Amino acid sequence: NPPTAACFESMTLLDAAEPQTVVIDPRSFGVEPEVDEATGIPKQLQAFVILGDPKITVVPNFFSEAECVHLQELVEASWMPSLVGDNNKCTPQDYDRGSLENILAPTRTSWSCMMRYAQDSVVERLEHRLLSIGCLPMENLERMNAVRYAPGEYFDKHHDGKFRPLTIFVYLNDLDEEDYAGDTYFPVLGLSFRPRQGTAVMWPNSVDGKEDPRVLHAGRAPTLGVKYGVNCFFNVNKMRHMMPDLKEYGLNESMECEVRKLGRQNSDEKLVAYQLCASPKLMAVKAFLSDEEVDHFMTLLEASTSSTAVSSETGPFCGGTQTLRVVQFEETQLVKAIEARLEATGGLPLSHLAPLRIVRTASDRGLCNRGCGPKSVYICLSEQDEVFFYRLGLRLKLRKGDALLWPNVHWRDEDPIEDLRTVRVHLPAGPSDAHRAIGIDAFFHDHDIRRQRQLHTFQESRVPGESAEAETTECAVLKLQR
Repeated sequence: NPPTAACFESMTLLDAAEPQTVVIDPRSFGVEPEVDEATGIPKQLQAFVILGDPKITVVPNFFSEAECVHLQELVEASWMPSLVGDNNKCTPQDYDRGSLENILAPTRTSWSCMMRYAQDSVVERLEHRLLSIGCLPMENLERMNAVRYAPGEYFDKHHDGKFRPLTIFVYLNDLDEEDYAGDTYFPVLGLSFRPRQGTAVMWPNSVDGKEDPRVLHAGRAPTLGVKYGVNCFFNVNKMRHMMPDLKEYGLNESMECEVRKLGRQNSDEKLVAYQLCASPKLMAVKAFLSDEEVDHFMTLLEASTSSTAVSSETGPFCGGTQTLRVVQFEETQLVKAIEARLEATGGLPLSHLAPLRIVRTASDRGLCNRGCGPKSVYICLSEQDEVFFYRLGLRLKLRKGDALLWPNVHWRDEDPIEDLRTVRVHLPAGPSDAHRAIGIDAFFHDHDIRRQRQLHTFQESRVPGESAEAETTECAVLKLQR
């Protein structure tokens, strides 16, 4: 179970009248992480109130190391240029509601990925943990927004908006000890927070319904490495809509379906999509890829380079989806053709199709990555695979090249409802990783990710010899004693 409010111990550490910029390094707090090795859940959390008014709280080790790494793996290959809300083209009423058009702006050069609610069971439990310190209704929690700052990338001074009464920002990794940039800087308050993996920084954005200008802040550029974090906002509006009352079925009470036996044998080589379920609309396409096309993707996997993303193979989440290879947009002519085929079959624009990922499938229930978009696709690359949709009571047996497509969102009027009826697990043929199937995970993004990526250069790492100029101020490091 996630920690409750009773697990927190708080201390007030700084007076609001402090005149000079103070660097807050959570590592100096002397808090050693205690984590359940089997689950990756922190056993106890301690909250430190850094400032009383406005109340700024730091919680070291709020996410465990395993959870931080897991979140980075979930969003791999899903980054797009960060956007900002344009308040120049909206009415005051729209701004109060947070109804802003998101645009690219020179004040923000980082990358972002909007995750899905309960994208897997780890994300869902982190959402509940955010509730335990935020003390606001779960329905007001926005989707977690992962961010990535390569050397030289930043988010200039900004306010999160009075329509977001509370912000919780969690750092997902440490920076090099020699990298003194990459901080979260509050210029009005004179506070600078050094990134430390798993640390949460929490602050209010409004006072009596009015925007609090004192919490203006900036994400300053790192110089030596990439900084990862996740924005967690509580909104004044109801944001989190979930499909209620979900039943789970056992294997023996579920219906089996062998995809390759659906319909008639196709002599004209046309692909046919078979609807297996009306709501949610779960589709199956037998032989979506030919044997030669499957072999092409397996060759790409075998020829993987250092840029290939490899997920954790040990730890509490090793039974989840493991990304083995990210396939770049139009990496080969055959990949380009498959992407066009996915567009035609999925019914959504190609511009929204995220990079394909070759994965080792999840054998642990709850740890299958649903992807960050409203529609997902899975293509079997192994000789066979069995996919169990345990909230639909469907066991689908796939052969090499077969594909499944399903929605992650159910639309009710204008409200998107997170549809967790399509969560799945892959049933391995044996006890080891060698028995887990290999496949392609794909999803269609909320935004036109392909066009957006053309507008901004993605940095895998800092260019040798290049450094980013970080804003410098005279500051004092605050040594905190327990």
